[in-house]
Amino acid sequence: MKRLLHAVLITFIIFILAGCNAESFPTDSAYSTPSILSGKMVSIYYIKNGLLTPATYSIDTNVENYITQASTAIDLLFSGVAPEGFKNELADVKLNSLEISGDTASIDVSGEFLAGGKTDTAKKQIIYTLTECDNIFHINITVDGKPYATMLERPQFINLLNPAEYEKDKENPDELSKYLTIYYTDKNKKNLIPVTIKSDKVKAEDKARVALQYLSEGAGNIENLQIFPKKIEIKNLHVADGIAEVDLDLNSLFEFHNETQYAEIAIEAVSRTLTAIDGIDQVQFLINGKTRDYVTSNVSIKNPIKPDRWYNLVK
Repeated sequence: MKRLLHAVLITFIIFILAGCNAESFPTDSAYSTPSILSGKMVSIYYIKNGLLTPATYSIDTNVENYITQASTAIDLLFSGVAPEGFKNELADVKLNSLEISGDTASIDVSGEFLAGGKTDTAKKQIIYTLTECDNIFHINITVDGKPYATMLERPQFINLLNPAEYEKDKENPDELSKYLTIYYTDKNKKNLIPVTIKSDKVKAEDKARVALQYLSEGAGNIENLQIFPKKIEIKNLHVADGIAEVDLDLNSLFEFHNETQYAEIAIEAVSRTLTAIDGIDQVQFLINGKTRDYVTSNVSIKNPIKPDRWYNLVK
C-alpha cells in the first residue's frame, strides 16, 4: 500500500526538533479544535467544490431547545449568504414557513426552489441542515403551499462517489458495510469535505488501511480536493478496543518543514476518516512507536483523539 499522511506529519517536525519537550504547553490535554467545544453551534450545509459540505456557526441563541436550534439553522440557510468559498443553492429562495412537530420539520419555500435545475442539491441542503439538529428525523417540503416531498430522511451516506453502485447495494447490509467516508481537505487546506467511497473491505483495520490510502491517493475523478503526500510512511496501523493506533515514520517528516500550518486540519482529516469506520472510536498517533505531546500549541497527540461533532467552523 502506498503510504500516506501529510500535515499531521508535517507539524510533528516542530515538536520533534524541539526535543519533544513542549514545556510551555499543558501536559495532559487532548486534541480539540479551539472554541468549537464551548458555546452554541449549528451546522449549515452548503456546496463547496461541487460537494455538500457543512459550515459550523457559533451563535448566541440558546439552542438547547431543538426547535430553536432548527429555526436558527434554517434562518441562516435562507439568509442569502454563505461563507467565503461556499455556494448556497438556496440564495434566491425565500423561506415561507417552518413548523416542527415531534421529530418532523415541515418547511414551505418559494417557487424559485424549482428553478434552474438545482432542486436536488437545494433539497439536500435542507435535509442535511435540519437533520443535523437534535431530534429531527423527517422533513416535509412544500413549494408555495403545494406538496413537493414528504417524510424525507437523511441519506445514509454523503457525497457518494458512485451513486449507481449504491442503488444496487442499498438493500444489502454486507455490501453497505464496505462503504467509507473520507474527509478530504479543500485545496486551501481550510475545510474538510466528506466523500463516500465503496471499498472491498469489511474488517475495521482493513478498512482503516484503505481509508488512509484514499486520503493519500485520492479517488475516482474527484477534483479540487487535497490529497496527502505519498512520501510519508505509516510504519504500522493497528486497531484494538476501539482505538486505531497509527505509527508514523520519523525520517520523512523533515521534508515538510514549510507546511506546519496545516497540522491541525491534517490531524482532523485523519481522525474523522478513521473514526467514521464502525469499530473505531479514537485515533492514537505515534512517532516511531512512541507517543509525543504537542504538535502545535493547540494540538496534542499525547492521548487518543476523538473528533468533536462540529467542524468547518465559520470564524
